[in-house]
Amino acid sequence: MRVSVLIAAYNGEAYIAEAVDSVLGQSHAPDEVIVVDDGSTDRTRAILEGFGGRVVCLSQPNRGQAAALNRALATATGDLLGFCDADDLWTPRKLELQMSLLETSGEIEAVFGRVRQFVSPEIPAEQRERLRPAIDILHGELKLCMLVRRPAFDRLGPFEESLPATFFIEWLGRAKQLGLRDAAVDDIVALRRLHLSNGGRLNTKSQDLNTLLALRQVISRRRLQP
Repeated sequence: MRVSVLIAAYNGEAYIAEAVDSVLGQSHAPDEVIVVDDGSTDRTRAILEGFGGRVVCLSQPNRGQAAALNRALATATGDLLGFCDADDLWTPRKLELQMSLLETSGEIEAVFGRVRQFVSPEIPAEQRERLRPAIDILHGELKLCMLVRRPAFDRLGPFEESLPATFFIEWLGRAKQLGLRDAAVDDIVALRRLHLSNGGRLNTKSQDLNTLLALRQVISRRRLQP
């Protein structure tokens, strides 16, 4: 099975190289890595070009992460789709572990795993406590730790571009309603970086509002179903 890894990047010069390296360094190497530079004004594009042919780098005016990932999806050729954020990391055996489960059971359409949160090491000591997570290891269903079969993703539809911060909540709710068959490996497959530009952690009121909007769309769609 061919694997496509999709990354959306916007002004990600601080962490994008580490993110891409963690994907390229998998024990089961991906077949293609597609990064969409979503209108960055920093050195993101130059850093990506430094990876040469190992990365497919696309550019577009700034339209948000959902639109950037949809652009990557239109280019991807893999049978399996993985997603890494431009400031996060995959653990070295993520693809190997999740692909093993998918190969064992043809009924499973998507595989998740555990995510460890960490405060980025460059954060000054006086600000680290502000970012320290209440829970170190997340067991939830996050885009960062998902590997999904392409036919299943196409059946469920693209990301909702009107929800720039919470589009995956809406997508996952839609996937559950439409019967996504998923499972999880009992391993840490990704590392979520906490830093001073994490909008969701620093602007909690805005994040809560966007989450409610995403859930409202999920509920509205459910009411319209026969």
